[in-house]
Amino acid sequence: MADVGGPLQYYWRTVSNAEYSSSFIGYWHVLAALSLLSAVFLVFLSVLVYRADSKKGKNRFIALMLTTEAVRCATAMLYWAYSWPESSLAFLSTVRVVYYIMSLQLFFLYVLTPSFYAKQAWTHRLSRFCSAHGLYLLPVFCLITILGLISVMGGTHVAIGDIGWTYCAAAGSGVGSTASGGSMPFDVTCPESWASVYPMTLSSPTLGPLTQTLLFLPTLGAIFAAVVVTRITGKTQGSDHAQGVELRAVRLGFIGKAVLQITSILMLLTLVGVLGESPTLDTHPFNPDEQVPRLLIAIGPLLPTTVVLAALFEGVVFTYAMAKNEVFGIDEKLRKGFTTAVFTGSFALLFLFATEGMEAVFDRGWIGGILIGLPLVVLRKPILTSLERVSKLIMPESYTKDELSYLALYHTAMADGVLSKKERSMLDVQATAYGITPSRVEFLEAHTHARDSEEE
Repeated sequence: MADVGGPLQYYWRTVSNAEYSSSFIGYWHVLAALSLLSAVFLVFLSVLVYRADSKKGKNRFIALMLTTEAVRCATAMLYWAYSWPESSLAFLSTVRVVYYIMSLQLFFLYVLTPSFYAKQAWTHRLSRFCSAHGLYLLPVFCLITILGLISVMGGTHVAIGDIGWTYCAAAGSGVGSTASGGSMPFDVTCPESWASVYPMTLSSPTLGPLTQTLLFLPTLGAIFAAVVVTRITGKTQGSDHAQGVELRAVRLGFIGKAVLQITSILMLLTLVGVLGESPTLDTHPFNPDEQVPRLLIAIGPLLPTTVVLAALFEGVVFTYAMAKNEVFGIDEKLRKGFTTAVFTGSFALLFLFATEGMEAVFDRGWIGGILIGLPLVVLRKPILTSLERVSKLIMPESYTKDELSYLALYHTAMADGVLSKKERSMLDVQATAYGITPSRVEFLEAHTHARDSEEE
């Protein structure tokens, strides 16, 4: 039952035959793969933050936050990652529980983050607890809370929501069941328009009452953290430079997170408005009695994708904030990675929309590819330059106090435009006294020259 062929054969069949107006499952597989790759990347960032200075409680706390984001990304679209057999429904139900445990955990992590930057005595005690015992007590608390609520509300399939499962071997009648053990509330009919991707299975989750509440919590936590960190930033302006850069980065990370999360909520509300209710088991492309709106096909998978993008933005900015002074060159690498990812991702999305749009209107998808691809290739350099400027605004170059002192001496020595041997020797002595390595000195001076050239 539910044989779809080998994984490579299946993915090639679904992705190569993906059509927005009909067999769109290939697009959903691609987005699910993106969420899994993002989870791996966030784990890498988490390790990087932890290893930058594992003795700092703040680094351990942020590392836990990024790990939580990674688990949430990995479980966000796992039910669309493959053509799962019916026997996997129990596993997928557990995956959804894990996702919402992580959602609750992130809410508390967001709310607690400002305690590491506030100056009150009680916030200092709170941050010390969070970076020590809180690292294991918080996950345990969230696990017990979610499992307890699920038990009180009638079980996983009631509180979190059921999962519908359908199997189509060919066009015509199909097979359906649910994670709760029942059958689909309609006669599964496999449309002819999907014939190019058969055989296949499709898992479709619904939203339970607990799910609908937990979807909003991380957004509220991010908004709270953004507001509080913004107030703290305003009070600490003019003090320690490195601390100020870190605070601004953390504030930006939470603002970006909140904006993207709010976007996902607006998408959900739009879908509910179109459908008249939240998606149910009846909301299915293989239900002959219900026409699934194209808006649902387009926006549905973008809901968890927006969550993934928010986690990636937060992860990159927080890693910059935590590791910029401990890991040499990490800020430059993060800026380059951010620029490349935005350019590549935007190109891929525009190319996809353009080709699909032209395919639907003129039956000539290649026209859209040329219309989007050619200008981006020709304008690649100015676009990348603009993106680099944006990345520098998001993650500006940061220096320690000693590096700022060295740069002040270097500017004084270079006032006449010439660096004598005596001045070079004095600068080398100061660099050694400040503990600045020769490679870092070379980077600081080169970056200063580049910045001065831009200003001229």
